[in-house]
Amino acid sequence: MSTAQATAPAFDSQGKLGNEERVEEAMRGFVREFGVTAALHMESCVRCGMCAEACHFYLATGEAKYTPIYKLEPFRKAYKREMGPFAPIYRLLNLASKVTIEELENWQELIYDSCTMCGRCTMVCPMGIDIAELVKEARHGMFRAGLIPERLALMDRTAKAWSSPATPAEDLPDIVEEIAEEHGVEIPCDLEKADYLVTVAPAELGDHTKALADAAKIMNKLGLSWTMHQEGFDASNIGFIDGDTDLQERLTRNIIDTAIKIGAHTVILPECGHAYGAARWEAARWYGHQLPVRIIHMTEFLAEVIGRGDLKVKPIGETGTFHDPCQMVRRGGLEAAPRIVMKALGI
Repeated sequence: MSTAQATAPAFDSQGKLGNEERVEEAMRGFVREFGVTAALHMESCVRCGMCAEACHFYLATGEAKYTPIYKLEPFRKAYKREMGPFAPIYRLLNLASKVTIEELENWQELIYDSCTMCGRCTMVCPMGIDIAELVKEARHGMFRAGLIPERLALMDRTAKAWSSPATPAEDLPDIVEEIAEEHGVEIPCDLEKADYLVTVAPAELGDHTKALADAAKIMNKLGLSWTMHQEGFDASNIGFIDGDTDLQERLTRNIIDTAIKIGAHTVILPECGHAYGAARWEAARWYGHQLPVRIIHMTEFLAEVIGRGDLKVKPIGETGTFHDPCQMVRRGGLEAAPRIVMKALGI
């Protein structure tokens, strides 16, 4: 083993906080999440282990550390010591130890690298514990402590500067123009007024531009007033994934405020599953009140226009298989729309 390999840290860290400061920041982040729902989940686990058999990381490795509920151990320890029903007694008699920096460092892999927040564990839990949601909440504390994987930290810094982890906002008009020329379709950008604001994930401006071009063809075929806009175009929301709640709120507001600015009544989301969770189900939380615009997935939009008869599709008469996406269906409830589209296509 080389010297570089031997001395490389087993975890990533950002910022210049000392170890004690990192622990305190993590604890503050955890405590902020300890509401009634989190408390009920924390108190309900009966250690049955059923969640392990639902986790693809555990099934692939057989290692006990990948048991979903175990990934929340430092989060649970913080709850027990700080906010649990017997927390004052535990602290007074020192019956519950503090979370240590070593635990947080070891936990980084479990909370980020070995959990996609897919929710399989939540589905099989006999107590109904939303482990995926607790993992997301635990990431809020890890981010505050500066203990997230560097690749996510890089994307976070990029999104702070560009409002996207991959594309500078000011480059959007030129990129959209190139995609429009490549695929022979009109893609409006930065219109002052439009009924629909169409958003994308980074890949749709890079390796998978056909997805955006096809969406544009459908919108144009229907004769709808729509646009993309550099002030709110990337719905992927890295803050939702890495635990940066400030960034999550900012990116959420970018999209909603842009829709309001152009007079749009509907925001259409891209294929990105985490974008659906961040915008469809959490936007109101970060916006502060009921949303003034409707937020739907492109699949929902297609199901609606097909259902109304506005869009006629030709059945392809082929067989196919559809795997319900974890974020959009298992976590997001978008079950009927894709089946409406597939039925119309004769699949």
